[in-house]
Amino acid sequence: MNMAWMDAAVAGWMGDFPLLPSPAAMQWGLQASWSVVLAWLGAMLAARCMGRRGVPVVVAVIVTAGVAVALAASAWLPGQAASSYWLGLAFQAPSMSAVLLCAVLLRAQWARWWAGHANAPQGAAPVAGSGAVPAEFAGRDAPRVVRWCTPDAVLAVLGVLLGWALLLDTFALLPVELYAWGFRPMAAAVLLLLCLTPWLLLGWGRSGGLGTAVCAVAVMVFVLLRLPSGNVWDAVLDPWLWLALHVHVARRLRICY
Repeated sequence: MNMAWMDAAVAGWMGDFPLLPSPAAMQWGLQASWSVVLAWLGAMLAARCMGRRGVPVVVAVIVTAGVAVALAASAWLPGQAASSYWLGLAFQAPSMSAVLLCAVLLRAQWARWWAGHANAPQGAAPVAGSGAVPAEFAGRDAPRVVRWCTPDAVLAVLGVLLGWALLLDTFALLPVELYAWGFRPMAAAVLLLLCLTPWLLLGWGRSGGLGTAVCAVAVMVFVLLRLPSGNVWDAVLDPWLWLALHVHVARRLRICY
């Protein structure tokens, strides 16, 4: 009995049959993911606007919260009235990594608001999302290799390379079907190991390992829910996140060189 169960488990993980989410789960995941992304986007834009206008903190917090809640709620409207419906038609569902990053940034933004960092002088944007140089970029006298040897920096470069590989696979320019391999159950385990490798080799680092944590959690959520599409590549990367990684890597290059 035990051997039969083990054989079935191994066959399930090593097999070629994709494990897809149900249509109801995909619809729920589409609305939930876009609600988080829209909430962060609305809060970021509202915070920037309030900071530049020198609005009192209480008013800024109320307005920012109202914008974030309204945009998040718009994703749950019925039928074609939902913003998630049209965003899903245009961009499909955001990756789980993008959703988790937006959730982390949204939480950090509210933490800074309540800590009193919104009392910036008129004409200055709030601390959150202001585009300030990250802490790990500080110190131009540090060796360039050291500034790149952080888990988040390595994962950002790997994300950019993965996006280009998937793009080449879209045009059938690779000798293997990379995207199709993402439907295999074993792909999630391999990707999780790759996500943890920079952290295991380089340590948590000055960057705090945010990218490693987000990527690992995204893969684990994918294993449980198979969202957004049943393909592990869609769980860790999407076109908008891929473009954001290009900007992140370009900023590192500009600061380092």
